[in-house]
Amino acid sequence: MRLFSSSQTHSLLLASVAVALCGSVWGVFWLPLRWLDAQGVGGGWTALIFNLVSLLAPLPFLLRRARWVVFARHAPAGLLLGTAFSLYTVSLVMTDVLHAILLFYLTPVWSTLAARMLFGTRLTLSRIMAIVLGLSGMAILLGATDGLPMPRNAGDWVALISGMLWAAGTMHSYARPSSGVALPVFSFSLGGVISSALVLGLALQMDLPLGYSGALVPSLPWIILAALVFFVPPNFLILWAAQRLDPGRIGILLTTEVMVGAISAALLSGETFGTPEFVGTAFIIGAGLVEVLGRR
Repeated sequence: MRLFSSSQTHSLLLASVAVALCGSVWGVFWLPLRWLDAQGVGGGWTALIFNLVSLLAPLPFLLRRARWVVFARHAPAGLLLGTAFSLYTVSLVMTDVLHAILLFYLTPVWSTLAARMLFGTRLTLSRIMAIVLGLSGMAILLGATDGLPMPRNAGDWVALISGMLWAAGTMHSYARPSSGVALPVFSFSLGGVISSALVLGLALQMDLPLGYSGALVPSLPWIILAALVFFVPPNFLILWAAQRLDPGRIGILLTTEVMVGAISAALLSGETFGTPEFVGTAFIIGAGLVEVLGRR
């Protein structure tokens, strides 16, 4: 049995509360994104500016402490997580809010499979159940009546891939924790800047809505404000917690976003929330719950 001191227990509790809080905030993350999209600012621009603001936030701490010598060690986790969240941000304006959120939160399935393939972790009954529940939830959500359920559009694919990258990033962060949070936030934001710049460049080249910039200048103060409220503080909290909690636990605690997102989308976006959406949501939340409880 693994024993924790009172200080360790307190740290784990604070980290758990921080992740759950981040999930709740991200549950309404789609609101400013959709509002800005309605103003004529493409999601590619929003994602890029969000990450640029986040990139600047940790610089004062890094300049003071000069810890760049360990950047290479911790950069991969941040780059993966930043790329994942940048793609997730874009997916929220490319497809239905609920589909984007739920496809992203199949992370317990991907983290379980990755742990098996990369580290030889034994597939316990609880982990097999997590995979079955997660994939079943995805099948119900996407519809399995016409054969193999597949993402319906590009936004669904982007959300699905972002969840896979997020699982890889949290595993790396947990395996190689940093002594601080400033450097992980910087590498997270750098990954987001690179990926969102690539997405934006592609959108501009193909004249996609993601690259529209008609109201970019007048909307810039609102974009920066949204970044400072919905993006930068959760980045610090989630990356601090990711070094203390295993990926499965982070996955279940972040399902607060699934619940808040599903409720807010049903009430405010006018999107359909019928039986398939309800059952798919329950299955995917259940996958995360089984994954965490199976580790206790």
